[in-house]
Amino acid sequence: MVSDPSEVMRSYIIDLDCYNLAEQAGMFTEELKELVPEYINLFDGMKFTFYSEEPYELDFIWDSGDIRAKLTFMGDPDNSTWSVVSPRKRCRGPIGVDRRSSCIKFLETLTQFMIKND
Repeated sequence: MVSDPSEVMRSYIIDLDCYNLAEQAGMFTEELKELVPEYINLFDGMKFTFYSEEPYELDFIWDSGDIRAKLTFMGDPDNSTWSVVSPRKRCRGPIGVDRRSSCIKFLETLTQFMIKND
């Protein structure tokens, strides 16, 4: 069974008390929801972890073997980032105003890591 990451994220965002973090994560989640049908199999079997230290930071983390995909939303939106890491390589980018581009880059990078891991 494949879990839609946007739906998983949304369930945590609804319970947030910090509007700034909820708004940032919510806007990214909306972009992710539109793009995920094409990429949903990436998340099949990945372990999900949520971390929150409101009002400073939210982390949405997916692990698969030695690959970790992470979305970090910070109190200062300019510091919010996505990352995909493995023991051999690390990629990181901003979650900027153009959330769609950030989301596409995150999903494309995760795809590349998962293909190389096969």
